[in-house]
Amino acid sequence: MAAADTFVSELDAKNQASIQRVIDALSASLAKEGFEVTDVLRLVIKTTIEAAEVAALWVADCEDLEMKLSLAEQCGDGARQCREVAARLDALGQPAYDPRHGGYSKLFAFLRSLQTAEERSAAGYVTAKALSMARLGTLAALCREKGDGQTASLLADTLLSQERRYYEEGKRLLLAAATNEESQARGRRSAYRTLELATEMVEPLQLRKLLPKKR
Repeated sequence: MAAADTFVSELDAKNQASIQRVIDALSASLAKEGFEVTDVLRLVIKTTIEAAEVAALWVADCEDLEMKLSLAEQCGDGARQCREVAARLDALGQPAYDPRHGGYSKLFAFLRSLQTAEERSAAGYVTAKALSMARLGTLAALCREKGDGQTASLLADTLLSQERRYYEEGKRLLLAAATNEESQARGRRSAYRTLELATEMVEPLQLRKLLPKKR
C-alpha cells in the first residue's frame, strides 16, 4: 500500500493525462457542433447545477465535519455561479434557460451513488474539480476567440478560481480518507469511472442530447 500522500499525488498526476484527452475531445466536439458563446454558457449552467445537486445529496449523510461544511459551501457557490452565468445569458439577449432540460448526465447518476469519503473526495473533488478547471479554461478560450472577453473572464477568473479552491480541499480530504489499501482502491476506481463517464459526455451525440440547441 502506498502512503496516503503518495497515493493522492499519483492519482492526481494520472488524472491529468486523462483529463487532457477529455478536453481534446471536448474541443473537437465544440468545433464540430459550432458552439457559440450562448451555448457555452448553457453548458456551464448545466454542469454547475449538477455539481451543486451532488453536493446537496452528499451533505446530509456526510460524517466528516470538514467535508460536510465544504459540501454545504459548494451548494451555495454553485447557486451563485448559476445565477451569474444566467445573468450573462440574459445580458446577451437569451431567454431563461432551465439546465434540467435534456435530463441529467450519467456522471451525475454515478457521483450521487458514491457513499464513502474516499470515493467522494477522489471523484467529486480531486478528479471532477480538476476536470472542471480544465473545461472552464477551454470554454473561456473559445469565448475569447468569439470576441466575448467578459464571458471569458467570468469563466476563467471567477468560476475557475472557486473550482480550484475545492480541488485543493479535495486533496486534503482524500489524504485523510485514503488510509488503507481498500480505501485507496475505492478512491482509484471512482476517479477512473468519473473520467470514463466524462469522456462519454463530450462526444457530439451526448452534447446534443444533454444540451439541445436553441437557435
